Amino acid sequence: MPLGDYRLPSHVSFNTLYDQVPADTYQGEFDFNPFAFDVGMMGVMFCKEFQQLTRTAPMLAPLLDRMTTRNVDQRFKASEALQFFEQYVVPLTTEDQMSSRALRPNKGYVAYDYYDRWRGLDPKFVEKWVAFREPPVPRHVQFLRDICEYRFTAVKVAHSE
Repeated sequence: MPLGDYRLPSHVSFNTLYDQVPADTYQGEFDFNPFAFDVGMMGVMFCKEFQQLTRTAPMLAPLLDRMTTRNVDQRFKASEALQFFEQYVVPLTTEDQMSSRALRPNKGYVAYDYYDRWRGLDPKFVEKWVAFREPPVPRHVQFLRDICEYRFTAVKVAHSE
C-alpha cells in the first residue's frame, strides 16, 4: 500500500500534544493519513518557533504553508520539505537574515492556521510563490471546528452519513 493511501481512525490523532496538532481531524473526519499528519505536526512546531520571521526570511512562508496546508494531498512529504528547505530556504536566506539580531523572540503567538506569514512580503515574491500560499480558514471549516471541539459532537459528525 502506498504511504499516501494509509489511514488511521481519527481518534488516534487526539493522542498527541495539543499545541502541535495540525487541524487535519478537527472537522469530524473519519480517518487521517498519519504520515501527512506527522509533517503537519512538524510544520506546526516550526510555525510556533519561526513563523514571525517570514519578513526577515521570506522563504519560510512557502515552506511553512506547504507543511501545514489543509489540503493534505498538497502537503509536503517529509523528504519534500527537507528538499525545499535545502534547495530554497538555505541558499536564499543570508547569514545576516538568520543572525541573532534578526531572530526575535516570538511574542504573542498566533495559531499557525490564522497567522498571515505573507503579510508585508514583497508583492513580486508573493506572486511568484502564490501556489504555496494557504488561504484563510473558511467560515464553514471554522464552524465545524467549533462544534467538533466537543467529543459528543465530533463523534456524531464523523459517523453521520
